[in-house]
Amino acid sequence: MTAATTARGWPGWVPRAVVGATGLAVAAVLAHAGTAPLALGLYLVLTGVGAAIPASAAPALLIGYPAVAVLFADDAGAGHVLALVVLLHLLHVSSAYAAVLPVRSRVHPKALVAPLRRFALVQLVVLVASGAVLLLPQGRTDERVEVIGLTAVAGLVVGVVLLMRRRS
Repeated sequence: MTAATTARGWPGWVPRAVVGATGLAVAAVLAHAGTAPLALGLYLVLTGVGAAIPASAAPALLIGYPAVAVLFADDAGAGHVLALVVLLHLLHVSSAYAAVLPVRSRVHPKALVAPLRRFALVQLVVLVASGAVLLLPQGRTDERVEVIGLTAVAGLVVGVVLLMRRRS
């Protein structure tokens, strides 16, 4: 291999930069939603730690923290939640790659095509499900419908458990 062959691609610090930039975008969404300044400051500190040490518990906190913070935000709405879904998913994916890629390594952009497709597919499913939720009627749901829905969910869980069971 020549030096020109190994020099292609992005440096290994790029996924860490994506973690940092995504964390800043999440903080901006939280600020717009009315999160307290102290909570935002703590999140920014976590963002720095998550970008510097992606193989730690910091990325898990970076993902879980906004989910709780948006509950206590003053002006959080559906738009904030949908933006957080996209950004936190990107944070999860970029943290995973940053954790396994050494800083001095190189990654070719073609290696990220399959993960990018999975990311887009998941976001498409979330967008369609969100659109379906918007079509639901507002107000109280009939108890019979709730029981049918819970029974269907329980049936799905049992089905998944049975399918995941090892066959002897």
